[in-house]
Amino acid sequence: MSDVFKFFFDPKSVAIVGASKTKGKPGNEIIVNMLANGYQGKIFPINPGGEEILGFPSYPSVKDVSEAIDLAVFIVPAEKTLEPLRECAEKGIPAAVIASGGYAEADDQGARLEEEILGVARASGMRIIGPNTSGLSSTPASLTTTFFPLGKVRRGPISYIAQTGNFATHTMKWIMTGENFGVARVAGLGNKIDVEDAEVLEYLGRDPETKAVLMYVEGFRRPRHFFDVAREVTRKKPVLILKAGRTKAGAERAFTHTSSMAGNDAIFDGAFRQAGIVRVKRYVDLVNAAKAIAFQPLPSGRRVGALAPSGALGVVVADGCETLNLEVNRHSEGTSKKLREITASWVRISNPVDMSAVVPVRGPVKAYQSVVELLLQDGGIDAVIALILATPRVSAEEYRFLPELSARYPSKPIYVGFTGDKECFEQAKTFLEQRSIPVFSPLEDTFETLEILCRCRESLKR
Repeated sequence: MSDVFKFFFDPKSVAIVGASKTKGKPGNEIIVNMLANGYQGKIFPINPGGEEILGFPSYPSVKDVSEAIDLAVFIVPAEKTLEPLRECAEKGIPAAVIASGGYAEADDQGARLEEEILGVARASGMRIIGPNTSGLSSTPASLTTTFFPLGKVRRGPISYIAQTGNFATHTMKWIMTGENFGVARVAGLGNKIDVEDAEVLEYLGRDPETKAVLMYVEGFRRPRHFFDVAREVTRKKPVLILKAGRTKAGAERAFTHTSSMAGNDAIFDGAFRQAGIVRVKRYVDLVNAAKAIAFQPLPSGRRVGALAPSGALGVVVADGCETLNLEVNRHSEGTSKKLREITASWVRISNPVDMSAVVPVRGPVKAYQSVVELLLQDGGIDAVIALILATPRVSAEEYRFLPELSARYPSKPIYVGFTGDKECFEQAKTFLEQRSIPVFSPLEDTFETLEILCRCRESLKR
């Protein structure tokens, strides 16, 4: 594969075709986002008006720019894309992101326009992401091409490939404001008239910035090629997919969204397994699993040690884990003995541990600290789920024992959920996730995410 992706993910210069000086317009917002992320390359606004935009001189055409351009971002209506694209081809620009919609997902005329665009690109060697997408983000290059008011994108080890601009826009905004992990690369592929999933996956498979790849897919143009690539990448790092269009209604909507034929879902299910891809069922899994992978090691097995603030919640955890084929076994003899020493006599020792019988003996902080450490020390446990009662009696900073224990036992992941006071939960979540302890809500997401991560480990071991 050529090195064309360096022009998408690490361009030294970017032209914005359709740049605008009007605040709030997409052609203005792209440049605002680039500046917010500290992009250090050259920015060339392209606008027939020729006026200065956000401090940058603008040009009527890319042909008027005397310097080389690595990436062109198109934010003009579909019917006005072809001529400036030809100019980019004549200039030898190697890569383009076409953000606008109105192509094959809209009507036959849009489909014909896609064919013309692809003809121009192939004749010149230019590669295209899109159309019908917000494009990409690349935090190692301090770059985003989105027109959504996104602001600064937090850097981290997770990369996304999505057949939608969604991940580069409002989902990324949620991650930046509602979560605490960061991303490396985000590629919204849209209608995929040229660059497709397999090529980006292959690039991310060898990308040192990417620890795991998470994907939203509606359909594949060359499924066999994709699965060949995935089979190799999944031997080195986790690849997780939300394949949309599982139902008749979803398949119909996928076609109107990105003109994708969804295909037989059962066939895809088997192909994913054979390729080592971990399939997820919910959109939120693409956020929860990313957070867990970014912050903690993958579990080495399915044996779970858990604790809950009450007996009833312990039952909920046990039921949830067993339903997902997670093993909630008896503690080792040594662990049981030590738990008995710190637990009220009227409660039987069990897994999950009933913390309502430990807190009165040890106090709210010491109780949780002691039990979590005992579970981490148990050789029959691969991962710890800690459900904690959030209360004003315990400040967020007092949960520092969790990142300390995580550092002391680096091979075993810790996943945390809270019940109780909402404000205290939010404070604790921020404190812990800034220190690489993932926190989930609702509590079912804790063990549902763990099951996904177990499949990631099993895939790497295959």
